[in-house]
Amino acid sequence: MSIIGEPKISGDLKFDGIDFTCVTFEPDLKKFKMSSLDDDTVALLSKRVYDLAGCTSSNVKLYLNGKKISQATNFEAYIDMYFKGKKNE
Repeated sequence: MSIIGEPKISGDLKFDGIDFTCVTFEPDLKKFKMSSLDDDTVALLSKRVYDLAGCTSSNVKLYLNGKKISQATNFEAYIDMYFKGKKNE
């Protein structure tokens, strides 16, 4: 993991006239002797996107696999994903 390739930087990114940044994750499966990501790893990485959504500004729009994360638009909504309806627990 100490050898890092050059980043691939595209030109100006615009979607409906709005500037944005797109970060794409491509795991080095060969390095970990894997042919694909297992369900547990995909679930963990997906949870991390929701964690990020709950901890960033509501101005930041996050997408996972092309779908907008709308459940965790702020920290309170993020906590409600896990504890909604549970009083004093």
